[in-house]
Amino acid sequence: MRPMRQPRGYRLKGLIVGGAIAITLIACNRASAPRPEKGSAASEDCRTIVHDAGETTVCGQPQSVVTIGPNLLELLLALDVQPVGHAEYFPFPVPVFEQPAQQIPYLGERLTGQPRNVGTAHDPALEVIAALKPDLILGDTLKNEDEYALLSQIAPTLLFTYDEPNSEPMQDWQPDLRAVAQALDLTDPAEAVISNFRERQTALTEAIAPQAAQTPNVLLLLGQRLDQEMQIETRHSACGGLLETLGFQVTVPAALESSREESHAISLEVLPQMDADLIIIEGFNSETDTSAKDPIASQTQVLKQQWQTNAIAQSLPASQNDRVYFTTVYLCHALLGPIGTEIFLEQLRQQLEGETIGAKRSF
Repeated sequence: MRPMRQPRGYRLKGLIVGGAIAITLIACNRASAPRPEKGSAASEDCRTIVHDAGETTVCGQPQSVVTIGPNLLELLLALDVQPVGHAEYFPFPVPVFEQPAQQIPYLGERLTGQPRNVGTAHDPALEVIAALKPDLILGDTLKNEDEYALLSQIAPTLLFTYDEPNSEPMQDWQPDLRAVAQALDLTDPAEAVISNFRERQTALTEAIAPQAAQTPNVLLLLGQRLDQEMQIETRHSACGGLLETLGFQVTVPAALESSREESHAISLEVLPQMDADLIIIEGFNSETDTSAKDPIASQTQVLKQQWQTNAIAQSLPASQNDRVYFTTVYLCHALLGPIGTEIFLEQLRQQLEGETIGAKRSF
């Protein structure tokens, strides 16, 4: 299961009707924007950006950017650019992210304004995006390919495929960052972001390496509740690949050792048969609460409570040794760029070094 990704072709029912409305809005909003003529000063300031949906021309330096999905917001914020509109993975019943730190996990505290809520990553609100009159739209290839033509009529649109199976951990985001930076005319800052990340990555990897050698076998679980279907991730998942890069070995049942899939459904009854020095549980909560003071804790709260009272879970050596760590699905499935990866590595280091108490705290 990939809770943060929907099948190719996923879209709102009635998109044709919504698209017709959006086209009308686009025509009204973009009619006064002439194309630069060849040889003019404006055309000389245009760049052709290669992205996963093709090539797009961007002129000048975009000032109003809409991000469709947290992975795109991460890249934008890494370049120190604020969005005018943003779409989260889970729906929020508010027109504006008026308290982003309490509404957008991990990245909200980096927002200095109150971006417009433009729907969800899977179902962007085209009319709302058009009303913002953005200079640039950033979206996800698999989630937004059906809307790409309409989005491109609103503003230059770039689509990127993130979290590709068997991609190289901690580096897959760098070409996307460079493409976004080219569109924003911020190529030098992008190289600085990459350079700074590599330094932090090296330092954190070296800090984690001794613990990886002592407790090498990691069981990686994902789910919303223990009493619902749980998933076990393999080394081919984004998080599994990242952990193996750090020197850990992602453990799976013997029957799945040859699997190239990223995850499989698993029963809790199987866990006692597995050799796991530590367990990392990625939780998520699709029932969003805009009044929650801690959006990160709310993603793992139910799972933590159920784990601490479940007989099978508590019988595992990792539980008895206080080596069960809870994190959110965001870090390994949505925020795979420089911000999310560094947060994951730093908080994992803190957990492993005992700066926080394993099964009693989330990271």
